[in-house]
Amino acid sequence: MGQRRNVHLSRRQLHLPVGVTMAGEGKSEPNATRPGGGVALVPWLLMMPALLLVIVFFTVPLATMFRMSFNEWIPPKLYTEGFTFDHYARLVRDNVFRAAIMNTVVLALVASCVTVCISYTFAMLVWLKPSRWRLMFIALALCPLLISEIAVIFGWWMFFPKNGLLSYALYGAGLVTEKTSLMYTEFAALVGLVYINIAFCFFIMLSIFDGTDKRLLDASADLGATPFTTFRRVLLPVTWIGVVAAFSQAFIWSMGIYATPTALGPNNLWTIGFLIQEQMLGKSNWPMASAFSIFLAVVVALVIVTLRLLSPKKTNLHG
Repeated sequence: MGQRRNVHLSRRQLHLPVGVTMAGEGKSEPNATRPGGGVALVPWLLMMPALLLVIVFFTVPLATMFRMSFNEWIPPKLYTEGFTFDHYARLVRDNVFRAAIMNTVVLALVASCVTVCISYTFAMLVWLKPSRWRLMFIALALCPLLISEIAVIFGWWMFFPKNGLLSYALYGAGLVTEKTSLMYTEFAALVGLVYINIAFCFFIMLSIFDGTDKRLLDASADLGATPFTTFRRVLLPVTWIGVVAAFSQAFIWSMGIYATPTALGPNNLWTIGFLIQEQMLGKSNWPMASAFSIFLAVVVALVIVTLRLLSPKKTNLHG
């Protein structure tokens, strides 16, 4: 007694006149198929322009580059039609290539971790601050996106040298006894990569924080949790999917960027991007450059798949 029973009545039992429809009547089931068993074509037709763009501008060049990586290279020709695995074997056998791959992966991982930490903190600060501060912080975060990568590099060239702004600031503050230069160091390359990536990661994290209810913090505090416990048990799990997305973004950019680590880092800091440029333009070895490119794409894809498996099941960035 008292329990509500689910009763399914027909139109005849309800005595409904012709023209009056029942709730849910006439609605099609999701993923409906045609009566003959065929799949509805409307979704595919709507996606067709985007699919064509992906095929023309991404799939075809990638397939061409993949085929090029198996061609032979006989100087002075750019490539010779053939099929060989020698270029991929050199990626494993050659010490210089192995060192460049390791440099690229380590630099990208460190830059991605630093970028995510800074962007997470910055986005949380904007989220917690009153709305009147929000526009100023967002404008500040947009600054790196308003100038080109080359202009950013020129800016760091004015900042890191011995007579640059950083050296004068450290010497004037008494932190160093003589002017010093951080130009052409691994630290300068790392700073350049972080600066380029930070704006993208910031807006990813800010979108996640904006979808989070601030009353969670008050509820956690009312239950006696410390700020660190609230961050570890409440805020970080809620925003974890944003951390994964921001790290993926930063890692992809850091793996593929060529100009910044080459211009700011030391001469021995060879990366995959530098070697692709050298093989393509310097030595005119297109198959070797293509093998490097395919290897880079595979590494990035594996990292993205791994991060995807580690991310929460929900794909909605706003939970």
